[in-house]
Parts: sequence; structure tokens; C-alpha cells
Amino acid sequence: MQGVVTLLDDRHYARVGAIWEELGQKFDVRGMYVTPFPHFSYQVADAYDEQACETFLRGLAARTQPFRVRTSGLGIFTVANPILYIPLVRSPQLSRLHEELWKGARQSTPGAVAHYYCPNEWAPHITLAQGDIDQDKLAAIVRVLSSRNFHWEITVNNLSMIYDTGKEQGVRCRFDFNEQSPESGV
Repeated sequence: MQGVVTLLDDRHYARVGAIWEELGQKFDVRGMYVTPFPHFSYQVADAYDEQACETFLRGLAARTQPFRVRTSGLGIFTVANPILYIPLVRSPQLSRLHEELWKGARQSTPGAVAHYYCPNEWAPHITLAQGDIDQDKLAAIVRVLSSRNFHWEITVNNLSMIYDTGKEQGVRCRFDFNEQSPESGV
């Protein structure tokens, strides 16, 4: 599995990492270490043509300026094993970037792409716990986290590709946005 993502800015990367560590210690939740890089995803696929995707991401990052997004509280995806996350507020700028990424990165995808990342369904989020939480554990985690402030402002400043082979996870590439470029509309 591979994903086109934005790695969180340093401050929020550390905050999410600390939450993951706390959840691991207090609740024995370790599912987040499957993809141990605090991020939010634009698209996830079985595989990309890595060279083509890297070329596309490099070009898009070069003509995109950093911008800020807001988060809003906590959210839960209700599935057999629930997923606890911090939702990102979809701004017009974030939605435009996602749509351009969806179209461009999709061109370098020979395999299946997760449908819930398509522009009409995409719910941008930062995952806090997944995979190894049940209803009881989820309730206890929410009780602990519900008194905290999850109204953050995060700088979106990179496009990255992460991967998970089932045995190894990593960052395939990262392209920082061009802080000197004129506003590109993205």
C-alpha cells in the first residue's frame, strides 16, 4: 500500500506522536505504528508508478505555497474496528489541492485506489487510533481526550509519498512547497 500525503508540520507531528505514545501506554493501542508518520492522506493506492508520481508531486509542490488548515475536535469512523481521528476543516484551498492531486496522482496508479479518497467522499483527517481498538477501548480513549483542545491550525507545506510493505514502512519521497512562488491558486 502507498499513500500521497502531507506530513504534519514539526509542532503537530510531535503533538500527534505524543498522543500515539500516550494511547500506547494507557490503552495498549499500537495500531498507529502501522504507518508511524503523523500525516493526512489525499489518496491511497495498492501501488503507484513511483517515478511518474514523484515527478508529478515535485512539480505540484514547486508551484504551491504553504497554507494553513484548521482541525476541529475529534471524529470516529464507525466500522467493525472504529477509527478515532482529528478532522481537518475542508477549505477551498485544501479542496483544490486535493482535486489536483486526485487527478494527477491517479494517472500514475496502475492498480486500485481507495474510493473514499475521491473528491466527493474525501474526509481529510489525522488518525489517532485504528485497528486495535474496540468499542470499550474507544469509549475510554474518548473520555481521556475529550477535554483537550483539538482546534489546531496546521501549516500544509509538503507533498509526500509513504509506503507500507507489510514488513516495512517509510517515506518514499517528500517535496516541500515553494515558499517563494507566486500564489498558484492551489
